[in-house]
Amino acid sequence: MALALVAGCGGGGGNNDQGIVFRASGIFRSLTNITPDRITCTEPLTVESAIADSAGTVSLSGTLFYPNRNDPVGDPCGGQLALVNSLVSQSINVQFVTVEYQVAGAAVQVPTHVINAGITVPPPTCEGCTSSGVDGLQYLLLTEQIVPEITMTFLAQNVNRLPATPYQMDVFITASGQSDQGTNYESNQIGYSITVVD
Repeated sequence: MALALVAGCGGGGGNNDQGIVFRASGIFRSLTNITPDRITCTEPLTVESAIADSAGTVSLSGTLFYPNRNDPVGDPCGGQLALVNSLVSQSINVQFVTVEYQVAGAAVQVPTHVINAGITVPPPTCEGCTSSGVDGLQYLLLTEQIVPEITMTFLAQNVNRLPATPYQMDVFITASGQSDQGTNYESNQIGYSITVVD
């Protein structure tokens, strides 16, 4: 898991100095148990139980949004963005997450999606303050938000201006927050790959 945390470094902007202070370390999912009547996700997600989650598939005819907690093939226990605060004594209040999309060969730009976050990542000196098992690391659940319903509608309405299915849609996710002292930080960018099918 340490490798996954380090791999998320790089990129970034604002006062973040290359993702050192406020870092997105990846997207993860928890263990999933699927039966005919129920989908169960191991909660809370901890660093020890986290499984890398970097790709998925959506269907223009069958996907409402992604991830979908009620869909066995819709990454039901995934889409959990790991956010790390390295400030010694201040929390970072995560205000929003920006999701950008790129489709190679498209004649139209898929609109950016902004998610209101409203979570706080405590500093690493606040021992036991998170459920992740690592001080200073908090997971933000992006259920229905990596590809929201409005984006699925856009893809379906613009099939003539997008490549023939199946095609790849690259997703880039960045979190923005503010420290207790009022300094704004933007995390490094995390990539996710979506395959779009009929």
